[in-house]
Amino acid sequence: MNDRKNNTTGLPVPTIRRLPLYLSFLKSNKNKKRAFISAPEIARELHIDSTQITKDFSFINVSGKTKVGYKTSDIIKIIEKFLGYHEPKKAFLVGLGNLGMALIKYNAFSKEGLKITIAFDIDTEKAGIEINNIKVFNINEFEENFSKAPVEIGIITVPSDHAQKVADLMIKCGIKAIWNFSATPISVPDNIIVENTSIDSGLAMITWKLNKNKPLIYKNRIL
Repeated sequence: MNDRKNNTTGLPVPTIRRLPLYLSFLKSNKNKKRAFISAPEIARELHIDSTQITKDFSFINVSGKTKVGYKTSDIIKIIEKFLGYHEPKKAFLVGLGNLGMALIKYNAFSKEGLKITIAFDIDTEKAGIEINNIKVFNINEFEENFSKAPVEIGIITVPSDHAQKVADLMIKCGIKAIWNFSATPISVPDNIIVENTSIDSGLAMITWKLNKNKPLIYKNRIL
């Protein structure tokens, strides 16, 4: 799914993706008590050009003072408001493999405005259990639970060959945004927001970069 298609804010997508990084840095123990911080200071720690940081902040109307920097508390409040952390969103998760289990145990989501309320799986033996205070239902009960407590976000952590079917079910029920962790992108109508997060793609990039920096060995000879 095209990021540009999903971006209705007018901000560059790379800027939006950097905002949580700035927020995490500013809320870290060593910075949260600082009254002011400068773009060069942030740049040194995050390895981002200070000019880019200034430009990113200007997009969301964060202003600083010459020779003083930015007021740390102001940046935090503005970024949190822009990202919607002050308006919690509820989500259903489908797929309780290792990744799904990890996500529903990840307590930091609540600090970022996301609450997974119910999880679903095809395995009937998992139905009825609770993990991190989140009740698990069989996938056949998705529509029933959605009608009782509709949510805006659906999280997909199923194998790739089942992802599209799950996405279709979510859309049919009325979910407006899908966070897809399967290795295959899904097809959705234009009015549905999709974020494809592929662990396989990330690993492929790391592996490729590592291999690119190694000498090529061919028949016991280094080329």
